[in-house]
Amino acid sequence: MFKDKAVEAMKKAGFKLTKPRMWIVEYLDGNKNHPSAIEIYDDLRRQNKQFSFATIYNTLDTLVKSKAVKQINVDPNCSRFDPDTSDHGHFVCRVCKKVYDLESVSLDYDKMIIAEIDHIDITISGVCKNCKKQ
Repeated sequence: MFKDKAVEAMKKAGFKLTKPRMWIVEYLDGNKNHPSAIEIYDDLRRQNKQFSFATIYNTLDTLVKSKAVKQINVDPNCSRFDPDTSDHGHFVCRVCKKVYDLESVSLDYDKMIIAEIDHIDITISGVCKNCKKQ
C-alpha cells in the first residue's frame, strides 16, 4: 500500500520513476526505524547503489508534501521519516536514540475543548527496555 501511494505521489509531482527513487521507496516500505535522510543515503550506498544526496532530499520532500511519508521531528539534529502516516505517537530513547512507534496513545477527547482533530503528533522520551537492562 505504501509503495503504491509513494509511486502515485511521485508521478503526480512529475518525477520519473528512476531506479534511485524506487530504491528509496523500497527502503521505506515497511521500515519501522524512522530513518533520517543521511541514514537512508548511507544504507543504500552500502548496498552499492549509486545516486546523489539531492535525490534523497527531493524524493523525501515530494513524499512528505504528498503525505505518503510523515516527517517527524523527534531528533533536534535532523528530521526522521516514517512511512506509517496514521495518527500515532513516538517514543525516543535518550540513550540509544532509537525511535519506536506508540500504537495507542489515548486521550479523553470528551473532556477537551476540541471540536475536530486534524493531526496528532505526540513524542515521549525516556529510556527503552533494552537500554534499561544494560
